[in-house]
Parts: sequence; structure tokens; C-alpha cells
Amino acid sequence: MALHVYGVVSAATALQKVLRGRGEARIRLVVYGDLAVVVSEVDAEARVRRDDLLSHARVLEAIVEDSTVLPMRFGVIVADYDEVADIILRAGEGRLAALLESFDGLVQLTVKAYHDQDHALRHVLRERPELRELRDQTAAAPSSYHSKIRLGEAIAASLDTLANADASMLHDQLSGLAERIVLDEVSGGHKILDAALLVQRDARAQTDEGIAQIRRTLPDRLSLRYVGPLPPYSFIDGQLAGEPAWG
Repeated sequence: MALHVYGVVSAATALQKVLRGRGEARIRLVVYGDLAVVVSEVDAEARVRRDDLLSHARVLEAIVEDSTVLPMRFGVIVADYDEVADIILRAGEGRLAALLESFDGLVQLTVKAYHDQDHALRHVLRERPELRELRDQTAAAPSSYHSKIRLGEAIAASLDTLANADASMLHDQLSGLAERIVLDEVSGGHKILDAALLVQRDARAQTDEGIAQIRRTLPDRLSLRYVGPLPPYSFIDGQLAGEPAWG
């Protein structure tokens, strides 16, 4: 059996006894000095299923509840326990130890913000009387192809401007809740913001209340999706640039 790799933790990390990985396999630690790799046995030739991806994420999320973990991306398979120690821990011992220390006690929380297009459109029309006038003119002359194009372009541009303004406003509010923020690119689905917040694990309650307060003050056009705690996926990328195995 080969080994599926989840991430790197301190050798002193205590795993939950009931924690299971891919295919319900038992989670184990491969220890080298002060570091350890979280692994489980897996058939390297087995077909990857959606449950495998979910299991990988669940293991990391369970560990990060009370321990620091440097997450590996899904799909890192090594031949045996000796290879784990050789190619992961021994090769990167100094850098991994420094990273674990730098992320000690920190977790990632993710906030995604979305526009309700009906409410956003009503807001734009309320704030832009010239758009209302253009809409009324177009409705009065429905055969005017160019008027329809002009109206559609004007509304799309106004909605983009509103999305950018709302995203900037939310970023400013979230910045007060996090030690660092990383913004991911947004595309489609009316999403206007995808923010990863790096916060102290012990400050979760205050962060939760801060997000709740932001939600209470949002206009009808905005909604939030709040997820976490997670390993520091969005913050580890730059630290291990060029290392394809890392989350």
C-alpha cells in the first residue's frame, strides 16, 4: 500500500483517535525530528472519487481545529514511510519548521460576498435617473435594437461599478478582523468578493461576531458566505512557490 499525504504538522500534534482519511483508512503521523507528516494508507491505483477529495479536506479541517497544519494539495502519493521522511521532511526540514512557527495559532476563514441581481439593479436604477429614462425610452420603442444595446451596456457597467464599490467596502470592514487578507479573483455567479482571512484561532469568537455585525448592516443586495476554520491554503501558496505538492 502507498501513502496519501495530507499535510505537515508538529511532531507533538495529537490526532483525534476517530480521525479517518481516504477510504476510511486510519490517519497516522510519520515523525522526523520536530516535524511530522499526516498520512493514510491508500491503493495508489484506485480511482479517485469525490469522497476522496472530501476526505482530504475533512482531515485537514479536523486537525486545524486545535493544531497548526501546512496543507498538501490533494493527490500527493508516496511509496512508503521511508520516502515520506526522505522527500518531504528531511529535504525541507528547516523551511517547514519555520513555516509552522510563522503560522502557529493561525487559521484561515473565508468570506465570499454575492450580489442579488434584482436588488442590485433596483439600487442602480434608483441612484441613476438617466438609466431609468433610457429604460423608459427603450420600453416605448421596443423595436429599437440600438437602444436595447445601449441600455444593456449602461446597466452592465453600472452593476460592475456597484460590485467594485461594495467589494471595496467589505474589504475595508473585514480588514479590521484579520491579521492578513488575500483576495482571490472572482468570476461568475454574481460573486463580488472572495476573501481569505488569516486570524488567531483563539480569536474565532470575536471574528464570528464581527462577521455577524457586518451581516446585520448589509443592504438587501448583498449576502455573505462564511466558511472556516481552514488550514492557511491561501497564505501558504506564496511561501512555498514552485513546490507543486503544497496546498
